[in-house]
Amino acid sequence: MRIIGIDPGSHRVGYAVLSFPEANRSRPELLTYGTIEVLPKTPSPDNLLQIKNELDSILTEYQPNFGSVEELFFLKNVTTGMRVSESRGVILLSLGEKKIPAVQPTATQIKKGISANGSATKKEVRQAIKLILGFKDLKGHDDSWDAIAAAFVGKSLVQGFEQVKRKSSKT
Repeated sequence: MRIIGIDPGSHRVGYAVLSFPEANRSRPELLTYGTIEVLPKTPSPDNLLQIKNELDSILTEYQPNFGSVEELFFLKNVTTGMRVSESRGVILLSLGEKKIPAVQPTATQIKKGISANGSATKKEVRQAIKLILGFKDLKGHDDSWDAIAAAFVGKSLVQGFEQVKRKSSKT
């Protein structure tokens, strides 16, 4: 099973694809991770088109079975929140076009799922990824590390989703 974790942003979108081999469920393989970066002053819809095009390429290359897209949290700046919402819409559209089902964990669920602390700092999330998953040389932006955590936590949510789906198909 392959899961793409995505940390949405209006001009920076973190992504990571984890593979969960049947033989070694506790240690997923990190297939790719990084950040889709759009120049900060790029207006909409140009920023959204760039995000969509780059994400579509990643989805085509790695063919994940599921997506785990971080849910938008409350922001004090309404303008920023609107822009991130637009980005999430494009991300969900890209997944939908490729028929990739998605779970949408909150930031608190992701932090708690990777570090056992729902209010973990970025540094604590990175340390948990290194410790739990054994990914030692993490480079780049913290958005990509958040995406790794989203993919890892998304696995648990996907398993729950699959179990509910199987039970409902039997009735």
